[in-house]
Amino acid sequence: MPDMAKIVLSLVPLSGEIVKLLIRQTPDVPDFEVIAGYEMSVDEIKINVSRADIVLGDYTFKHKITADIVAEAKSLKFIQQPSVGYQHIDVGACTARRIKVANTAGANAVSVAEHTIAWGLCLIKNMFYAHTSTRSGRWEQMNVKPAELKGKVWGIVGFGHIGRALAQRLKPFELNRVYYHDIHRPDLSIEKEFGVVFAEMAVVLSQSDIISLHAPLTEQTRAMINEAAFKAMKPGACLINVARAELVDEKALAEALKKGIIAGAGIDVFSQEPVTTDNPLLGVDNEKLLFSPHSAGVTDEGAGRIINMAAANIARVLKGDEPESPVN
Repeated sequence: MPDMAKIVLSLVPLSGEIVKLLIRQTPDVPDFEVIAGYEMSVDEIKINVSRADIVLGDYTFKHKITADIVAEAKSLKFIQQPSVGYQHIDVGACTARRIKVANTAGANAVSVAEHTIAWGLCLIKNMFYAHTSTRSGRWEQMNVKPAELKGKVWGIVGFGHIGRALAQRLKPFELNRVYYHDIHRPDLSIEKEFGVVFAEMAVVLSQSDIISLHAPLTEQTRAMINEAAFKAMKPGACLINVARAELVDEKALAEALKKGIIAGAGIDVFSQEPVTTDNPLLGVDNEKLLFSPHSAGVTDEGAGRIINMAAANIARVLKGDEPESPVN
């Protein structure tokens, strides 16, 4: 009797036919069925999780994979999240039930690195102020006070795929120094390759003109950029957060900007998304405070790499191989 076809429950906002075509881009994948679950209720998802062998997670983060949902699993062996972030998945509950979880680490590294550099340039050259001032009819050539990135110090917090992609792209700007901090320090050969210098957080905070965050959210990194951290930074420094909102104390950042403790910030992630009107950062009147709607990694090219990487990983598991980029 032939083996039953495996079932893939897809929680992405794509049709089952498209998901199947994406997975079938990998040759020699055994037969499988795709159930499109994006429009399902939580109860419907629970029913279908009980049938599924593999779940393709939701890159819009609308559908959480909680311990209650995982508890319904009978044959589920693998969850593939088509994004770098996976905070909406109870990984602990999955691990307890021997369900492997993987993300798409590195798929949007170029997108986020480019966004970070664009913001760094906008902040240090005061471009938003120049734009709004000129558009309003003023001519403030001597008040914009742009600076050069050359000769400055950039601090990278988190030296994974994105941190390294950023460091590689910073080389032509001839910075005085690029510091990085990460709990896992790579070989010296890696530091030499990317032109970076390891430093403790105290040094990154006190010496950097621009600090960009690329670290994962853990209990160690939660609110790592707080009131004390802002006081340790240069008065003219700028902060860029394209990682996780919870790395930064939003109230402390708002106060630091209002009081001129730091010069500016670029924020792509918020403690509640979509951002709500009571977010303290929305009450800050500062032309060097830039916002984007968690879009640093959402380029067409990055999105294509993410979904293709996720589909290829599912194909790998369907063929009996180990997944890439496991998180548990």
